[in-house]
Amino acid sequence: MTRTRLVKTSFAAGELDPALLGRLDLKALEDGALRLRNVIVQATGGVTRRSGMTHVLALPTGVVRLIPFERPTEAALLALAPFRIDVVDIAEESAGPTIVAPWNAAQLEHLSWVRRGDTLLLVHPDVAPQRLVRVAATSWTLSPWVFDEAESDGMLPASCQPFARFAPAEVALQAEHVGTPESAPIPSGSTVILRASAHLFVAAHQGVRFRLRGREVEVTSVTNSSQAVALVRQDLVNGRATRDWDEQAFSPARGYPRTLSYHQDRLVIGGSRDLPDRVWLSATGRPFNFSLGTGLDDEGITFRLAAERPHVIRSLVSARRLQVLTDAGEWVVSGFPLTPRSVQVELQTGVGSYGHRRLPPIEVDGATLFVSGSGRELREFLFADSEQAYQAADIALLARHLMVDPVDLAFDRTRRLLLIVRADGTVATVTLDRLSNVVAWSLLETVGQVRAVAAAGELYLAVVRGSRTSLERLDDSHTLDCAVRGSSGTPKTTWSGLTSLAGRTVLALADGQVVGPLAVTGAGVVTLPTPARDVVFGLPFTHEVAPMPVGSAGARTSLPPGGYRPIRVTFRVHRTAHLTADTGQGSVTLVPSRPPEEAITADITVRTAGWRRDATLPPWSAVQDRPLPCTILSATTELKVND
Repeated sequence: MTRTRLVKTSFAAGELDPALLGRLDLKALEDGALRLRNVIVQATGGVTRRSGMTHVLALPTGVVRLIPFERPTEAALLALAPFRIDVVDIAEESAGPTIVAPWNAAQLEHLSWVRRGDTLLLVHPDVAPQRLVRVAATSWTLSPWVFDEAESDGMLPASCQPFARFAPAEVALQAEHVGTPESAPIPSGSTVILRASAHLFVAAHQGVRFRLRGREVEVTSVTNSSQAVALVRQDLVNGRATRDWDEQAFSPARGYPRTLSYHQDRLVIGGSRDLPDRVWLSATGRPFNFSLGTGLDDEGITFRLAAERPHVIRSLVSARRLQVLTDAGEWVVSGFPLTPRSVQVELQTGVGSYGHRRLPPIEVDGATLFVSGSGRELREFLFADSEQAYQAADIALLARHLMVDPVDLAFDRTRRLLLIVRADGTVATVTLDRLSNVVAWSLLETVGQVRAVAAAGELYLAVVRGSRTSLERLDDSHTLDCAVRGSSGTPKTTWSGLTSLAGRTVLALADGQVVGPLAVTGAGVVTLPTPARDVVFGLPFTHEVAPMPVGSAGARTSLPPGGYRPIRVTFRVHRTAHLTADTGQGSVTLVPSRPPEEAITADITVRTAGWRRDATLPPWSAVQDRPLPCTILSATTELKVND
């Protein structure tokens, strides 16, 4: 019989997919875990019971998106629900104005936005693009985009919006001015009949502008599929039929932009409903001027992604180079500065982005993180010096079981924590530190379902609990969810104002002591057994830490047929106020509950007994629901193995 010690010094590989239990050659098995629930992996290797969530305010039912709107002196959070936008003042944690919006629930899932200064631009391919402007802290306006207009020179002004050709090249268009010969010019302000040589017009073309030989007319009514009535906005050269014509790129008839970004002081539009693979860049410094002009350096630019298969643009990322992420691959637009002559477009990788819902890519340490088309991969799009090309490695490869049905994501740069909201209401968390090669996954669970997340200085989550939707902030000062704080100059037992917890059973931290369970009345009132001055009421959650099985911990050897017998386990804990662990004899309290300010840092040893023969079970686990700090830095398991 051989005595050995397994020293686990790190959890920096996070929770690993159970499908990897047979890969004894993986170094990640030494630093990984079989199960991590409601803990955060530190970049230094330890695991810590996650922070709690403090209730901020109630949100309307059906919130689909949270958009941060930060400013140097103040910040707001925009909660988007069907046909409304609710503004939240983050500093005051209070509700601001409610804005009527044009998007339904399904459209919000595919909404794209970009912000500059006090203006937020929002687009969806089926809805006219909108412009949200912060006029003052309590004053916001939402209105459709208005493109710039060219100088009129006595004529009706021409639009600087993008134009495109949708009909086949052989289709001709003629402007017929009654009583005027075909060869004669047609002055602006005239009414003409537009005749197409093929089926072209639909009812939605009313109000849409066409250009004949570069001169604009505006459709005032549609007669049939090949004829319409139009107002001449710029003098037409003549009334002859021509194949040199196009129409405005964005309209009810042709759809609207899919996604957008700012790059090198240009507004960039990526794709539309009917032109999914086209990119438009505005004139420099003029975000609503897409006129191509004569191709001067500061004028508009447009191009299509040339590939064997069609590409639908999903996202644009402004990095050192403009990145265009499509459903079939990842492109890079080069040129500094970008001009009509310098622009170069190259396909780099062929992964493809998620299409069931728009998930904005996130820049982390120079890499662009995006969800692949399958929804089961988290790709890191990054230029590799060794290859002199971009690569898109999958950083969810070792935790594929956690990357399921993503619906939203956000990155907290302070905590180095990526949150990926899943369709089931749980949240996959990833501790990221590229310089230390740390990619550590775990899973966050709560009572209810998380629907959206945003990083606005702090991490905010929209959580549905029963019939209520709550905006909550990740709060390091406690470990309860939907938490409500209270304080009183004199100790008291009856506390009110817990409407967000009405009808629920809660725990309380009363002057540092755990109290409960307690029942909250329908009116939001709760009674403590003893008076207290400072309290935190909230919903408890259970955290769990379980290492990899002994035969899978990177030793490249399987568990002997005779099994093994644990002798003792030593936990090194840091700032821990409560610890329970199961080493094979049931759950044992190793660190009795104490106030958070009395948390200890120490080595805690527990003896164990009994033989283990199941190679898929961990040698120990730590499971607890006490809302007190707990951090495990390492664990040493001493055991005997039959030779």
